[in-house]
Amino acid sequence: METPVFDFLNRYIESGTVRLHMPGHKGRLPYDVLKKISQYDITEIAGADSLFEADGILSRAEDNTAALYDTGSTCFLAGGSTAGIQAMLACTCSPGDTILAARNAHKAFVNTCALLDLNVQWILPSSRDSFGVSGTVDAEQIASLLPGSNIKAVYITSPDYLGYMSDIGAIAAICRQHGVPLLVDNAHGAHLKFGATDRHPITLGASMCCDSAHKTLPVLTGGAYLHIAKDFPVSKETAKEKTALFSSTSPSYLILLSLDLCNAYLAEHGKNDFTALHSLSQQLRAAAKSAGFSEQKGICDDTKLTLDGADHGLTGEELAGYFRKMGIECEYAGERHVVFMLSPQNAEEDIARLITAISHAPYGHTRFPSPTFSLPVPVKSIRQASFSPYIRIRTEDACGRIAAQTKITCPPGVPLVVAGERIDKIILKFLKNSGISFINVVK
Repeated sequence: METPVFDFLNRYIESGTVRLHMPGHKGRLPYDVLKKISQYDITEIAGADSLFEADGILSRAEDNTAALYDTGSTCFLAGGSTAGIQAMLACTCSPGDTILAARNAHKAFVNTCALLDLNVQWILPSSRDSFGVSGTVDAEQIASLLPGSNIKAVYITSPDYLGYMSDIGAIAAICRQHGVPLLVDNAHGAHLKFGATDRHPITLGASMCCDSAHKTLPVLTGGAYLHIAKDFPVSKETAKEKTALFSSTSPSYLILLSLDLCNAYLAEHGKNDFTALHSLSQQLRAAAKSAGFSEQKGICDDTKLTLDGADHGLTGEELAGYFRKMGIECEYAGERHVVFMLSPQNAEEDIARLITAISHAPYGHTRFPSPTFSLPVPVKSIRQASFSPYIRIRTEDACGRIAAQTKITCPPGVPLVVAGERIDKIILKFLKNSGISFINVVK
C-alpha cells in the first residue's frame, strides 16, 4: 500500500529546502535522541496538505485507511480518541439532546457532554466487575429503553479499559431498528478489524466509532481514527469541521506520518500478526488460570490480560509491585485489578517472561469488601454543574452535596461521580477507596 505522507516528507528532506517556516527546530533538534525524527516534523507547507481541509496527501492516506477498515470514510486524528468522541457527539447531537450511555464511558465523553450541553441517561453494564462500572452491555438493556424515548444516540465503550467487550452487532441491530445511531468508543479496539475474525464496530453495524490507533497498533501516541459507516448520513467534510472545533490547528505531522505508515503495516502484516496474538493471548489466559486467577467472563480482547489480585489475596498495587520486581510494568493497577496490554510488537521473550511471572505470583491475606456501585441521582445537568460556582471541600464532608466536577480514577478514566450528581454514602465510599481526598461541589 502506498504511503503518500511518508513519500512526500522524504522528498522534502532530500530537496534540501531552506525551512523558513514552523516549527522552530527547522528539522534540526539539538537533542541526539530526536535529531533524525525531527526532519519529518513540519507544518502545513505547500504540498503537505492540511488535516481539517485535507484534499492531498493526507486525504489519500485517510482513504487508504478507509479501504482497510471498509468504512464510508475515515479521518485521521492527532488528539487521540478524545478528538473522535468530541466529533461523534457534535455530528449527531444538538444542545439539550439526551444520549443513552453505559457508565464505563471515559471522562472525555463526560467532558464533551459538558461542552455541548448534552444530557446523559446512564445505564450500568449488566455483567460487570467487582468495582461495578467496567463490564458488558446487553442489547436487551438498550431495547427496553429506546421505544418512546427522546434518546438521540446510543453510546457504548467496547472494549473497555479492563477488556470487556459488548455484543456490538446485537446492539447495532436494535439501534437501527429504532433509527438511533450507535456511537462506539473503540479507543482500545483499533486492532479488531484484523486477525482471524473481524470484530470491528463498523463491520458489526455501528454508525460511527473512534479508534486510538496508538493503543494497540504501531502508531505514535495521539494517533487515532474517526470512522463513519457507509450508510450513515454524516459526510467526511462535516466530521472534519466538527473535529476542528476541538482540535489544535497545529496537528503533529509525526503522528500523521505514523498513521500513514501504519496503513502499509496493516495491509501487509495486520491479519497474520493479530491472528498470532490471539494464540499468545490464549496461552496467557491458560497460564493465569493454572496459577489460580479466575476467568472473567466478557473480557475477550486479545490485547488485554486482566488479573484480579483478590484471587491471590493481594491488592492490584501489591500484585503490580511483584511484577515490577520481575521486570514487567503493567498498564494499570487498581484496587484489585492489574491490566497488561499486549500487541504484536511484544517479543516472544516478553510473553515468556510474563507467563513465568504469572506462574510464580505470590499469595497474600488481603480481604476485599464487595461494595455495590449504584448510579447517583442527577440534580443538575453536566454543563450546569461544570460551570457553576463551586467550593473545594474534603471528600469526607461531601455527602449530600452536588458534584461540580467529574471525579474519576485515572486510569481507567471512568467516572465515579459525574458533575451534577448528588454524592451519597455509596459514592463517598468509592471516592475514598480511590484515594480522592478533595472534590469541588456546587456552592
